[in-house]
Amino acid sequence: MKNNDSENDTIHENSFEANVCDLKELIKMMNGKKHLIKEIIETFLEEIPKELFLINNAVEKIDYAGIKKFSHSLRSTVSIMGIALVEPILKEMEDLAKLTKNIDKIKLLNCELNVICMQAVVEIKKESNNYS
Repeated sequence: MKNNDSENDTIHENSFEANVCDLKELIKMMNGKKHLIKEIIETFLEEIPKELFLINNAVEKIDYAGIKKFSHSLRSTVSIMGIALVEPILKEMEDLAKLTKNIDKIKLLNCELNVICMQAVVEIKKESNNYS
């Protein structure tokens, strides 16, 4: 078996990046119009770090009202980009925040949220090259 680091990196990279985002719905909603898709992608790439900062800050401060608010807000942001993996995470964070309990579970969910969103950003940046 040949040991080629670039081949191994590519295989690992491809398996790690498998389908976090699905832009099919966005493409359908925009009737395939590249300039509109690009604009939405650019807006997402600008806004997601801000939204993650807000939710991370709320979690750090154990601000249940903030967690609830920002989890709810982020759900629509990730929905349009087809990041379905985070929708149940955000829903659970929002529900737990409504109950003002289980901050440890919220922190775990928030870590998972951040990992998936960062992977989504990588994927969407690559995809944005198709809409230049």
